[in-house]
Amino acid sequence: MSANNTGNTGALIRSELWQRQLEETLHEQLLGTPFVRQIDFPDGSAFTMPSIGTAIVRDLPEDTEVTFDALDTGEKQMTLNDPVVAATSISEVFLEDSLWSSEFMSAIPTEHAAAVMERFETDVLALAMQQSNAASGSPINGIEHRRKGSGTTGAIAPADFSYAHYALTKAKIAPKNMVAIVDPSVAHILETSTNLVNVSNNPMWEGIVATGIHKNMRFVKNVYGFDIYTTNLLPETDETLDGEDFTGKGIANIFMSLDREMLLPFAIAWRRRPQLDRQFDMKTREEQVTTTARWGTLLSREDNLVVTVTDRIIA
Repeated sequence: MSANNTGNTGALIRSELWQRQLEETLHEQLLGTPFVRQIDFPDGSAFTMPSIGTAIVRDLPEDTEVTFDALDTGEKQMTLNDPVVAATSISEVFLEDSLWSSEFMSAIPTEHAAAVMERFETDVLALAMQQSNAASGSPINGIEHRRKGSGTTGAIAPADFSYAHYALTKAKIAPKNMVAIVDPSVAHILETSTNLVNVSNNPMWEGIVATGIHKNMRFVKNVYGFDIYTTNLLPETDETLDGEDFTGKGIANIFMSLDREMLLPFAIAWRRRPQLDRQFDMKTREEQVTTTARWGTLLSREDNLVVTVTDRIIA
């Protein structure tokens, strides 16, 4: 009986260690993704969030009543997505015979965490495709917030960063802590721009040409006020913008301000934060490990989102 207790205790301790390792890994990665407002999901499968507008200042002549304006400009509903799962099984024979079985088992929490986070970021960035009036450029205060790249055949150009700055400013978004999340093809075009490659015209760029303009998924330099991050998880699109057909080649690059949490364009609500479970299946004679999570996503602040669609395929 004591042997059975020892075995159960060992399995329990391993599960606890795995859960803690998973949480630590996810916590570190979530801290590196400050682009989304995270809240806890209440009861039910859907809930409503108010859209917060800008306070209005009015003249107040003597002997007149104060006019009160609502700060909420509307409501948006967030709905829970289906749960996601990363599941791994390891046969009893492999655990007994393989020299690498312990290393393989210890890698499961980290691999599951990476897989869950990739799905998390993919779902969040996909919200860039939910702009209202996307076909007409999603104008806010008369300025389009969705447009194609201004370079040749829909490629990115430095002017697009200036335009995003302009669009956010006209939408009354303070130009502070601005970030651009772009596809690696955009990074390549910026790095090989004529003014950068020809260092005789601009010797200050010589070091960047030698070493590259971005490191660890983030650009070394700031472009028109934007810190630039690169990712392969941006949503692809087949839409047509300004006469340019992006079928089979479009990618949606994102510009926003991180000035305040309430301004963040993307919101996510957790119903089940990543949770690791483990069991030994007596029928199949294998260890089974799953990591599950469940969340809902919402595009909550369109005014703080500029999308530039570019060609992700470089000839």
